[in-house]
Amino acid sequence: MKNFTHCMLSSLLVITLSACVSHAESNAKTELHKENMKIAYLVGHLGDKSYCDSGERGASQLRQEGYQVTTYEIGDDPSRYTDLILDAIEQGDNLILGISNFLEPMDDLSKDYPDVKFVLIDVYREPEELLANQAAIYYAENEGSYLIGELSAALTKTGTVAIDVGLDVPVVQDFVTGYVNGVKDWNAANGTNVKIVKGSVGSWNDPATMKMIVLDQERNSHADLFYQVAGTSGDGLFEACRETNTWAIGVDSDQYQAFIDSKNPEKAEVILTSMIKEVGNSLVSTVHAIDQGEDIWKKTKILGLAENAVGYVNNEHFQKNVPAEIRDALEKSAEDIIAKRITVRSYYGFNDESEYEAYVDSAR
Repeated sequence: MKNFTHCMLSSLLVITLSACVSHAESNAKTELHKENMKIAYLVGHLGDKSYCDSGERGASQLRQEGYQVTTYEIGDDPSRYTDLILDAIEQGDNLILGISNFLEPMDDLSKDYPDVKFVLIDVYREPEELLANQAAIYYAENEGSYLIGELSAALTKTGTVAIDVGLDVPVVQDFVTGYVNGVKDWNAANGTNVKIVKGSVGSWNDPATMKMIVLDQERNSHADLFYQVAGTSGDGLFEACRETNTWAIGVDSDQYQAFIDSKNPEKAEVILTSMIKEVGNSLVSTVHAIDQGEDIWKKTKILGLAENAVGYVNNEHFQKNVPAEIRDALEKSAEDIIAKRITVRSYYGFNDESEYEAYVDSAR
């Protein structure tokens, strides 16, 4: 009798588990189209004239096309991330477009809500690392940053350049890796010995601390060109570059144009160029793909120079201030990366954190 009961319980357990799995798989395969799609775009802070605003331009375009899109400014407090994202889900949003800052709570909620789809923005994952209701977009920011590294090494007069970040998270470390690679390759090809200093604010929204970091780097390390990957904190870098009459390089959006069109157009003059990452365009194309029934789930879409998803701003301001031979060298490097004659190192290719740190330290 005991064995019979055990078998019955085991059978019930298998049936129950099978039903749960079947339910999860069924929900994960639920197709979304414009008429039943409610989209949440999750960002830290709008107004950064950079990454978040680039995505918001995509969200705005989708609204104009008739999609239901709500933008949620989640902020910088990790203890609130899950509850704020859960609010969006409970309000009926069934397609979550979330930046990598919120990766951990999105992973947890993806398991709890298999009928909600999650697009992980700025995340690299192998298919087996993604759930059935997840897709990822990875931008090859290392490729764009490689070109900025070459540009920085070519233009410095002091022999020291800087890359300053908001937070040391994997996506930012990929920027740093590509930048270091670009400086190193320029040194090797041109017989120079340009060094890199690196600063980290510890926040995406602390321009005052960023300004102090940059002023210290200029004063004590003699850096004369500064690349920011720091969200709203990057505004402090632009302020410091104005005070020290040094070049700044923006990120993600055309920050020269953003400041020209702002209440502080004077900041634009120190922004030599920006490393572009077309977040907004990629969100639009991803939503269109979902709407058209394309199976993007359990896949990572890789967007780099070849897809025109990363690069740098080549406007009149850039052309006026960068000699033609350097511009030509950058274009040649971009062609070589696309043709795979140059393989740019990526943070995701290191075996562990210590190997990455050693690589960055080797350029100091």
